[in-house]
Order: sequence, then structure tokens, then C-alpha cells
Amino acid sequence: MRLLFKSVNLDTLAPYLELWEKTPQKSSDYSSGVLLCWERALGYQFAFDEREELVWIKGSFPDEHNLAPVGDWNLHADWEEIIRARFGDEAEFRLVPERLLDIWSARMGDAVTAEENRASWEYLHSVAELAELAGNKYMRKRNRVNQFRKQNPYTYAPITPEMIPRIVKFQEEWRESYREFSGFESIERESEGIIRNILGNWERLPRLMGGIIETMGAVAAYTIAEDAGDGTVMIHFEKAGLAYNAAFQVINKEFLANDCARFTTVNREEDMDDPGLRDAKMSYHPAGFVKKYTVKINL
Repeated sequence: MRLLFKSVNLDTLAPYLELWEKTPQKSSDYSSGVLLCWERALGYQFAFDEREELVWIKGSFPDEHNLAPVGDWNLHADWEEIIRARFGDEAEFRLVPERLLDIWSARMGDAVTAEENRASWEYLHSVAELAELAGNKYMRKRNRVNQFRKQNPYTYAPITPEMIPRIVKFQEEWRESYREFSGFESIERESEGIIRNILGNWERLPRLMGGIIETMGAVAAYTIAEDAGDGTVMIHFEKAGLAYNAAFQVINKEFLANDCARFTTVNREEDMDDPGLRDAKMSYHPAGFVKKYTVKINL
């Protein structure tokens, strides 16, 4: 069966999300905010497999690669036939969530091999815990928030369409502040996706939400998140000005405390194998992970 791939855009997102809602384990890599932000930089495309009620995803950067299919994985007992008809006897899939790996292993046995991708594991936390930062284990976080509040009296507000130009300006300035840092190319690609595809289409992306903190009339930090539809809120983008110490802790706490009472879990996404970022994420005491793997299938 030949798969017909289409660009990831606002028109293809709507039917895609209908199947994403049925996916047994939600990974941020497959959310509308991440796919739309990175569609140009990573060359993401969809192929709608109507017969099997699946969406196949591929990327073209840094090389041609397949991601896991999206849909209700439990509907299919004939995964071997499905894979062979679309990819042949050998196929490789990246960023495969653990639950799909378990299903494939149960259906296809030794034909499936997997390599753990620790850098892509997504960190899961209790919304209530991170909104309150109570107890000894969060003492340092709480102290940093209180110190920031004393030094930089601030206000918090949820993102509205009227705020978008100011957030765009802040994002542009934030990007330029990192120009001399290593890895700026990735920062620039992400920033382009945020400004063009996310902020540029804010009113057309109802699943997205977010907030900003302002001090002395200036944006100090913002966050953009997505309702995953299963009691989880996914934090996609969290940016703070270099001049504002502890603004990351503040925006995270305020957003969850003010706008996320209806959620039980917050997904703070992966650490990309960065030691500093991993330490920072672990310091929030994750309750669990969305584990992902590179999976090879040899039929």
C-alpha cells in the first residue's frame, strides 16, 4: 500500500487530532504544538491511512525517518501485515512510546528490537505539587520564587490574542540574547516555528494555552502549553529573560496554579540529553516518564 504524505499544516491538523485523541499513550512529540512548530525545520509530513484509522508520520531532518503511527493501537491484531504492506520486511521507527512498543512486541515477537532513547523521555509531574511547591523537597524552588517576588514584583496573566505582539517581541529578543551560545541554530529554528506557526495562528489553535509574567511593565517570561485531552497539560515552550533570575520557576508555578486546576498531570517534556537540563528537570521530582525508543522491525 502506497502512503501519500501531506504537509503538516492547519488543514491537516484537524483530522490528525481526531486520531491522536484515540492514541493510548500521549507523547508530546505527537502533539499539535510540537508538530506545527517544527514542521519546516524537521520536515514533518502526515499520511492518513483511512483503512486502518492510523496516521503515519515522517521527517526529513537530520535524515529521512519514520515516527510511530497515531491512532488506537489496540484495534489492530495484524500489525505484521500492516507494517509489511506499507514499509516492506524491514522498517525503523523513532520516538516510539513504550505502550506501542509493548503492543508491537506482543504481536510480532522477536521481529521487534528496541533501543532505549533516554534523551527523549518526557517528565511527568503532579500539577497540584508543582502549583503549590509545598514541603521540604520543594523548599529551594519555593525560596527562589519568593526571592524573585521580592526583587521583581510581578503580575501573571493568561495569554490572550491582544498579548501576541508583545510575546513575539519578547521571543525575538530572547532569541538574540542566545546568539553567541552553542546550539544557536536549533534555537533559531525553534524560535521561527514559535513566531510563525504558533503565535502567528494563536486564535486558530484552541488546544493551546499559556501565560506570561510581567515586571515593571516588561514581559519577563512566558509559557505555552497544550491540553492533551486526557487530564494532562503539556508544556511546550517556556522562555524567560536572561536578566530575570528564577523566572522559569515563577512562570511554571503561576501557570499551573492559575490555569491548570482541571488537570492532574503536567508533562514537562524531554531533557535532550543535556546534563544541566536533566538536573533541572529531576529537581522537580518526576512522578513518572513517557519512555520512548527507536524500534526496528525485521519480518
